Amino acid sequence: MSNFLLTVLSRPGPFPGEADCMEALLAAGLGRLHLRKPEAAADELEMLVARLAPRWGERLVLHGPRSRELALRYGAPNVHGAVGYTDGLGYSGGGPAVDGDGLLRSTSVHGWEEFSRLPDGLAYAFISPLFDSISKRGYPANAGLLKQPEGRLPCLPVGLGGVSGETIGLMVEQGWKGAAMLGWIWEERGKEVRRLEQLQKIIGYE
Repeated sequence: MSNFLLTVLSRPGPFPGEADCMEALLAAGLGRLHLRKPEAAADELEMLVARLAPRWGERLVLHGPRSRELALRYGAPNVHGAVGYTDGLGYSGGGPAVDGDGLLRSTSVHGWEEFSRLPDGLAYAFISPLFDSISKRGYPANAGLLKQPEGRLPCLPVGLGGVSGETIGLMVEQGWKGAAMLGWIWEERGKEVRRLEQLQKIIGYE
């Protein structure tokens, strides 16, 4: 097994066979599946969580205003959202603020200075865009993000933005231990598991 964390963000809206596809990715060894569904109705999101949580709850990460409620109801102990910076000056990105409440938390930032101000105790934090975005055309890479700063970081950095079979090798070379995908993994329907397996080979997953 690799100690590299592979995560996938869901597509914003629902699509036919979505739950089956997500189960196939989780069964193939996906580390974390982020359910971020701003284009889905509230009942559609809850049905998806109810379907996946009994078997895969520990690997689901819930986004949105109902993340805490659904996590507690269905036993999926991971939520993603904004957290307060240690200097008390505002919140990180990542959606509505999420508190502890016994739940594992992750968040999102867009620079290493922001990252350094995150509190201890987070499971990890997305930092983006590492490469030119695939899901957001015209959203270019931040060239300063690929090389991680020296010294202690408050949690595991997970690179997001343009992560693919062509770019993840650069992350491995730079010492990254976590990557998140959205555009590339969903780019060709029916090839999601094959693409995950391609990445697993690159990071040394067995």
